[in-house]
Amino acid sequence: MKGLEIIIVGAGIGGLSAALALARDGHHVTVIDAIERFAEVGAGIRVPPNSSRLLVDWGVDLDNIPKVVSNGNRFVDWRNKPLLEISYKDLEARYGRPYYLIHRADLVEGLLRAVHRNPLIALKTGRKVIEYDFVVLGRPGIKSQIRSVVHGADISVRDTGDVAYRILVPTQPLLNDPETRHLVEEPWATHWLGPEGHAVGYPLRGGNQYNIIIDITHRTDLGALIGDSEWAKSADNTEIVKRFQDWHPVVRKLCSLTGQYVKWKLVDLEKPLQRWVHPAGKVVLLGDACHPMMPYLAQGAAQAIEDAGTLQASIAKYDSFSDALRAYERQRAPRAEYIVRNTRVLQEWLHLYDGPAREQRDELMRHDHPSNPIFWAYSPRMDWLFGYDAGVIEEDPPSLPELPPFPPREASVYKSTL
Repeated sequence: MKGLEIIIVGAGIGGLSAALALARDGHHVTVIDAIERFAEVGAGIRVPPNSSRLLVDWGVDLDNIPKVVSNGNRFVDWRNKPLLEISYKDLEARYGRPYYLIHRADLVEGLLRAVHRNPLIALKTGRKVIEYDFVVLGRPGIKSQIRSVVHGADISVRDTGDVAYRILVPTQPLLNDPETRHLVEEPWATHWLGPEGHAVGYPLRGGNQYNIIIDITHRTDLGALIGDSEWAKSADNTEIVKRFQDWHPVVRKLCSLTGQYVKWKLVDLEKPLQRWVHPAGKVVLLGDACHPMMPYLAQGAAQAIEDAGTLQASIAKYDSFSDALRAYERQRAPRAEYIVRNTRVLQEWLHLYDGPAREQRDELMRHDHPSNPIFWAYSPRMDWLFGYDAGVIEEDPPSLPELPPFPPREASVYKSTL
């Protein structure tokens, strides 16, 4: 199919990526978003090879986006005891691109520059969609109203039991402290694992800022709770300083550097959507609109970008738009659902109390085996994740790696029933 007129609702990472992907094949794309202007919002985002390869193909100039190339994932416990290092030193050789640590606003700005350069894309901001006529592509994010319309029933998100603090601090205080200097000079994504929560830190913007993500259970959040009808709430560092007062001094120092910031309620869907394509065959969902996920695999944005790549390839392959959308759904849904499930697995293992289950976790983490709860530590799973080519359309659903187990139910912080 050539020269289609396509409307995309939502100018986030997924929507802008989809616009670039579809325009690449000669389609005319209009992107609509209620936002008036793009402000510098968000914090750090991890851009792995499975998504950065696509962005480069679509004309996004990653070379001129401020970023840091990640050394890999480093896991330590809440007392800073080393548990596991997963090196990314050979990622570019294996998967074609490095693993980038980027500020979300810088990535969006890079996408916008590519969009503005493309004469086939019209970006219309300050436009709120009030009705759908089923000739659009829906990427309005996790708050999507079109999700229920496409699905044919009311689909609401569920509270996962966790809240996330997303924080940026200057790196100079870290560089001035011998105990924290390595966090900036050695750009690992460091994960501190402890009872009912964990913290992640890594440098951004060429090492000028340090990104801190803190994920804890609602019941151990010492600040004002986020209400049922709320998504986020302002916070200051008094609550996390107190919350982590017994953790290693490095974690306490990171908490003390923070000022005012926003904490977010983490949600996903009660169960996977039965369909991503409206029966009319002209409306399709992508990104958070159809597979919202917790950030524990750092794949939310990457999966939205992959969605755009598969949608592009499906439309190019099939003569029928309806057939193309259903091929896209057939390929993407199993992969996204598998990743969502693995975020739940990680949530359980990362937040254990000290005890036999935590000791079991630490032992499992040492082995390149399907039972390793750390997703990237089992080589076939990492190959499946980073080596994926979203542009290859398969007639049958793609095979999935063996799923790591959940911890013993009696040790679960969440008593998950997944």
